[in-house]
Amino acid sequence: MSNQPLLEVKDLTTSFFTSRGEVQAVRGVDFNVFPGEILGIVGESGSGKSITCMSILRLLKNNGRVIKGSANFEGQNLLDLVEPDMRKLRGNDIAMIFQDPMTSLNPTLTVGEQIIETIITHRNSSRKAARQRVIELFELVKIPEAASRLNSYPHEFSGGMRQRVMIAMALSCDPKLLVADEPTTALDVTIQRQILLLLKEIQSRLGMAIILITHDLGVIAEAADRLLVMYGGMVMETGNVDIVFAKPAHPYTQGLLTSVPKVNTSNREKLLPIPGSPPDMLRPPTGCPFAPRCLHAMEVCVEEVPPSFELEGDHIHKSRCWLRHPDAPEAKGEAA
Repeated sequence: MSNQPLLEVKDLTTSFFTSRGEVQAVRGVDFNVFPGEILGIVGESGSGKSITCMSILRLLKNNGRVIKGSANFEGQNLLDLVEPDMRKLRGNDIAMIFQDPMTSLNPTLTVGEQIIETIITHRNSSRKAARQRVIELFELVKIPEAASRLNSYPHEFSGGMRQRVMIAMALSCDPKLLVADEPTTALDVTIQRQILLLLKEIQSRLGMAIILITHDLGVIAEAADRLLVMYGGMVMETGNVDIVFAKPAHPYTQGLLTSVPKVNTSNREKLLPIPGSPPDMLRPPTGCPFAPRCLHAMEVCVEEVPPSFELEGDHIHKSRCWLRHPDAPEAKGEAA
């Protein structure tokens, strides 16, 4: 894995302007994506996961606007590109798999035609070469009878097969970065595992980077190398998956882990849900967004947003929590 990031996001801040006021969806997000890695982004619905990536790809709705920040992809700030240049890059160097393949595919066109159009647009390829490329992609994502399925319509595929079509479309121009937004949503667990294994196999073979957005910690454990834990539009914790799962440093991460049933224990452990509700992003808290739900909240947590503290000299594992301050009280041990 290269030491130079493929994508470097700094201080990304995005708001939506509605009749009720400004919804502060993403607030000062920083992260890097390195070539050949899978970065997982996890958090509750409304935490800012998808909006972060939609901001980077400039796919926000009309009332959404990036207020500040940068997203440098191979040295160029995506947020400064004019739209024609962004269109050339989007779908070519950076591709995205959206949540629902049925609504992402055109129901009036065959799946083959939709991918052929993408290849011709971005690669200036002949129709014959594009068709052959689609057959190769269908074989890569393990769609049976690839050549004949090019002429099928989206409704003729199962949910799992439609997701494979979306993966094939995303891979059609050999992207350097693939953004997968909830790629296993609405699929049963068996198909979920197949899709995750397929993504990992393709990623390993092609050497591309993947941003994997999900609310499912099991998906992160299965596929990701590093993860960001998001809450209230901010990154609460980041680090290598194995380390964060073994030693979660933020109370929110700990809450997510204790609210998920464990399959590797013989004891009947009671699940511990996180009390309270997510913050209203029309009026986000002044301090840490998780403070109203945190069992270890202190006065400073309510008053001021904490910085990201490195843990035990590990510059990769960081936690945005005042309990990680060197002068934090004994409650620091209780949350460890």
